[in-house]
Amino acid sequence: MDYMKDITLNEKDSLQDMLNLEKNLVKVYSTVMTEGVSNGFRKTVKEHWNEAVDDQAEVYFMMTDKGYAEVESAPETTLSEERNKFAKVKSQLA
Repeated sequence: MDYMKDITLNEKDSLQDMLNLEKNLVKVYSTVMTEGVSNGFRKTVKEHWNEAVDDQAEVYFMMTDKGYAEVESAPETTLSEERNKFAKVKSQLA
């Protein structure tokens, strides 16, 4: 594996890798939580899920602070359309 000695990750790539890992952990813990039947097991998984959610947010905020990720505000018309869609679905479920 000599080719790997020449590969280095910069800070942005490392943070993106960490972000992807945390996002995947959140997904896995969510799936596991719905499959568990023991209250103790579900409590433990939920604690780990909460930690992964917090870690994901911390990495994301670090990326935005460093300018590696940009947050764009959606136009008000788009937000309004999405609110209307959600309200329609919500009313159908009630």
